[in-house]
Amino acid sequence: MIEQLKLYDVKSPKVRLGNEWDGGYVVPQLILDSSAALFSYGVGSDISFEIDYVRKTNKPSFSYDHTVEGAGIPHDLQNLMMFKKEGLSYQKETDLDTFFTHYEQSGIKEKVFLKMDIEGAEFPFFLNCDMKRLSEIVVGIVVEFHPVANPRLLQDYFDSLKKINDYFYHCHIHCNNYGGSSSYSEYNIEITLPHIIEMTFINKSLVSTNQSVYSKLFNLFKIAEKIELDMNDYPNPEFDRKNDLNKPEHSLSFIKLINKL
Repeated sequence: MIEQLKLYDVKSPKVRLGNEWDGGYVVPQLILDSSAALFSYGVGSDISFEIDYVRKTNKPSFSYDHTVEGAGIPHDLQNLMMFKKEGLSYQKETDLDTFFTHYEQSGIKEKVFLKMDIEGAEFPFFLNCDMKRLSEIVVGIVVEFHPVANPRLLQDYFDSLKKINDYFYHCHIHCNNYGGSSSYSEYNIEITLPHIIEMTFINKSLVSTNQSVYSKLFNLFKIAEKIELDMNDYPNPEFDRKNDLNKPEHSLSFIKLINKL
């Protein structure tokens, strides 16, 4: 199952959006350039990521959270930032609705960027979602998975990754040090797997298009037809930050071992 954590180099510069601590995430610039809007779920009281997206792209964001009354949108961005007190599910519920419904309600017709930090509800969402349909709308996904210490949730986690990886490349990983970690063994590899894992995915069709552009612009070298695995060190000191400033980062040295499988 850990092969689902393989990490890929998608040949796009990365940027950090949001806080320099908890609430910030790292994404390829290609996602920002290719998305017409951001759909963000579970914003709570922190919309630093959403504000950065809007300021950097001048594109709208649609935020959803059924646990808070509002999002504290800055006055100068109220024409581009929308909030609805409603959560995310794979089906319509009392205070929840589907991404597809929210997308249709927004009036956006182009492809969008999806972010979620929904405290475990990501598992039923991905396990029941029509991923092919999602991939036709979404160019990138940022998601914080919680907590994968529970054996049932760990299985849900890997099953969710398998569904996502059919249509998206995993292109950045960071682990939230507010959570703990547990030993995990597979393929004769013993790792310490953090319980809260932040992951970024980019649509595979977008990457193949990007590679074609690179091939045309830079004829001096050849972009491999098969996308390359990312063998850089993680956490990435250029972009990643501690969620809890008073605790050490979780090690992600095991990613290189998984990439060699």
